Amino acid sequence: MLFSTLISTTQQLRPLGPHTILFLDYPLYGCSKFSFLKTNYSFLCRPGDGMKGFFELLYEEPIKLMILGASCSVVSQPVAETSKHWNLVQMSFSSASDVLSLRNRFPYFFRTNPAESGVNTPRIAILKEFGWERVAIIHDNSEVFTSATNKFLEDLAKNNITLVAKESFTAGEKPTVQLQSMKNKDARIIIASAQEEGYQQMFCEAYHVGLYGKRYVWIINSYNSVDWWKNVTWLGCTEEEMHKVVDNYIGAVVLGSRTDRNKTVSGLTASGYEDAYIAYTQGVPYSGVEYGSFGYDAVWAVALALHRVVQQLEAENATLKIEDFDYSNTNRLRDRFVKTLSELVFEGITGLVLFDLSGNRISPYKIEQLIDGVEETVGFYLHDRPFGLQWMRETKFVFTGGIVPRDGPSREVVYLGIEPSTFIAFASLAVIGMIMTVVFLIFNVSCRNRKVVKLSCPKVNNVIAIGCFMCYTDVILSGLDGNLVSKTAMNSLCLARVWILPISFTLAFGGLFAKTWRVHVIFGNRTAKRTRIFDYHLFMIIGVLVVVDIAIMSVWTACDPVQLIQTTLPDLHDVDGDKIIVRILDKCDSPNSPSFLWSGIMFGWKGLLLVYGAFLAWESRKVTMVHLNDSKFIAIAIYNVAIPSIIIAPLVHLLDIEQPSITFTLSASCITFGTTITNCLIFLPKIIALWHVKDEQPEQRLFTIYSSQNQVAPLQTGMSRKPDLTLLREKETEIVELKQQLQQQLTENGDLLEKIRILQQGPQPCSSGT
Repeated sequence: MLFSTLISTTQQLRPLGPHTILFLDYPLYGCSKFSFLKTNYSFLCRPGDGMKGFFELLYEEPIKLMILGASCSVVSQPVAETSKHWNLVQMSFSSASDVLSLRNRFPYFFRTNPAESGVNTPRIAILKEFGWERVAIIHDNSEVFTSATNKFLEDLAKNNITLVAKESFTAGEKPTVQLQSMKNKDARIIIASAQEEGYQQMFCEAYHVGLYGKRYVWIINSYNSVDWWKNVTWLGCTEEEMHKVVDNYIGAVVLGSRTDRNKTVSGLTASGYEDAYIAYTQGVPYSGVEYGSFGYDAVWAVALALHRVVQQLEAENATLKIEDFDYSNTNRLRDRFVKTLSELVFEGITGLVLFDLSGNRISPYKIEQLIDGVEETVGFYLHDRPFGLQWMRETKFVFTGGIVPRDGPSREVVYLGIEPSTFIAFASLAVIGMIMTVVFLIFNVSCRNRKVVKLSCPKVNNVIAIGCFMCYTDVILSGLDGNLVSKTAMNSLCLARVWILPISFTLAFGGLFAKTWRVHVIFGNRTAKRTRIFDYHLFMIIGVLVVVDIAIMSVWTACDPVQLIQTTLPDLHDVDGDKIIVRILDKCDSPNSPSFLWSGIMFGWKGLLLVYGAFLAWESRKVTMVHLNDSKFIAIAIYNVAIPSIIIAPLVHLLDIEQPSITFTLSASCITFGTTITNCLIFLPKIIALWHVKDEQPEQRLFTIYSSQNQVAPLQTGMSRKPDLTLLREKETEIVELKQQLQQQLTENGDLLEKIRILQQGPQPCSSGT
């Protein structure tokens, strides 16, 4: 067939005249020689035989202008690498190795068939068409498929497609291990490259491994023979078993013949070429028939190139002719041949023929699929189309299961934020607490001159109320996350939280600490000398604590400010739902500091303060003076702040960070509980006391003094508005008895007597010293 093509081509290009001499090396699956005068076919791809034929024809007269062939890449490579030293341009029609695209090694090599990597382009287009972004590759490790696969890896990276696995196997060996590895990596879309026997081994083992079904898609080079997957019982698979694997595979193969009815440069249509071929071969199925049309276009490419060089020389009125070519390239005709072929564009039987910078043919591809055991053409990939793919079917492909398989488990992005119900619950409690604090603050300011309020240092109580209000505010701010505010706002919130909580804690707890220190100093002083403590002493203590907080926070913010850090946690696999749960967590942290460094410093400082405050409260636990001071309630408040804080604060940081709702619940509960207890213990007793003494006369005084050993009952003086003689006599008797008990107690305990004497001289307000 090729011989007849050559004859018909040279007959049509009459301007070439008698000077056209071609050297055609045509080793069809082997190494044979083909020239104008003789043809000899051999069906073995042997580089040695190819080189032998090359040198035999090289040293035969006349001088050869170009080389046509070889068909096998393993023959074309040594011939092309050698023939360049004789300045011979080589044209192949079936050598597919990507190594031949290396222009530095094969500067004068061209081919009318695409390189093996040419199929990568339609494969990428198919992957994009169906949104497949995870693929696996398995290939025969021969040089042709290895070089094409390496190029495919580059194409995948350029198109942001993830390679799940890459495996190779040797022809003749079962790729069991490789396929099992791909299955373990959950490969769903599998790109396979091999010769026919390699595909048979691959798909048989895929059945045994279980790489088939509605989750999997196989994409192969579909140049195999018809029913290649049948009759493979020698591999250990029945036809039914093989069909389960190959069913609905997707194939891509270079388009061997154009699909339209347009006439080509030869004057033939594609159907006319087919008729001529059948007439010439008399229907005999010659080996390599799928490359016949590429051979036809290769002959035309060579003839057209030589013809145009002849025309160029004639147009230049040059005395130089193409028969003046020699192997030393004395007249630089080789350069004209290469340039002409590089610029050549014509309509061939295989479609539009043109070459890229590497001498490769830019060829269209046919997209096929095995449907119900029959390989059907479902579309084409055309380089000159806007989107490349042109579909023959409305449904494009047929997929097992009726739906497009996914390239892997679906990825569900889950933001790990605080549960809305949890936030609403604690935010509501915080708002109630804020309202309650404002009410207490108003009460404290408006009743600051009443005895019950005045004796408990109302100015310090105001500071405690402000600290409690800020604590409630921090609960609300801590519950805001990416579900509710923007990322920019979250950065500001992170910094605000770091500052608000320590200072609010210091204001609230520092006020309790100062008042406890006051009681401890007064009742811990066992000398007769009176200790006087004023309000500014207490504010100095609170101020020092706040200054320490500000110093720590300023250094922290200056060195490594807290900011929003979005962390992606390890994926969770939902096997039943066939999905991967991607968990994203927002965290406020200092990115450039060791974990817990700054928070550890702050916790350490607050921990020392809590421990010392708890110690003072324990020391003053036996001193309770109703109305004169609220030391007992202060002690209870300190215990309720210190103990939960010491337990929960480390627990929150040690708990699994994947549960933000739990950590928020613990921290918010601790803050809300401690703040509410402090509020109620500081202000409620005063409100209740004022309620009980709202009808009290100015001259009335009520003192209740408790000690660790004895209890002195209330002492009441003054007259009621409605005197009762019987009741008055009973009270006078009680007064006498109580005086006797008091005298006895004063005698037994001189220290207590001195303190009672001080109290009997009249109560001293906090502002004037005690």
